[in-house]
Amino acid sequence: MKALRIIPRIIITALHILTFVISSQAHSAATERDMEALKQRVIELNRELYKLQEEVLYPIDTQVVFFLAVDESVGFELDSVELTLDGDMATTYLYSARELQALQRGGVQRLFMGNLPAGAHKAVAVFNGRSAGEKYLRKAATLSFNKENGSKYLELRVQGDGVRTPRFLIRELR
Repeated sequence: MKALRIIPRIIITALHILTFVISSQAHSAATERDMEALKQRVIELNRELYKLQEEVLYPIDTQVVFFLAVDESVGFELDSVELTLDGDMATTYLYSARELQALQRGGVQRLFMGNLPAGAHKAVAVFNGRSAGEKYLRKAATLSFNKENGSKYLELRVQGDGVRTPRFLIRELR
């Protein structure tokens, strides 16, 4: 929680410095170099702030992360995914054509990152989309898993060969 108190101070200090430098009327080469150095420092502080925020919001002991992957020649056009954890909606995601192309070329999406206590849990993923024959499909995959201390990584995957109806899976990555 100490980190949460220091974050606003870092941001305010960086913004004050940046505002002061930008508002000065001197346009000498030295001032421009200083301003560039200051911009780089603000970028570095922003990266550090993001990492700190991730550590505070998603502690490693309770962290759970779901990834989504689609096999290349699956013959299925994914429209959306709905992820439910222990009966509560965790996330829904609607895919653009560009995102779908990236997934079909082997891309992997971090679909959800959150916290779960140690113990038994149930994940249900509902995949919505169109098959190769333009038939609309809505299929669910379910996985019961045990969360222990430490991060838990799981993968949602659309598998297929482009001929038959694709398979929809949830599996633990480690």
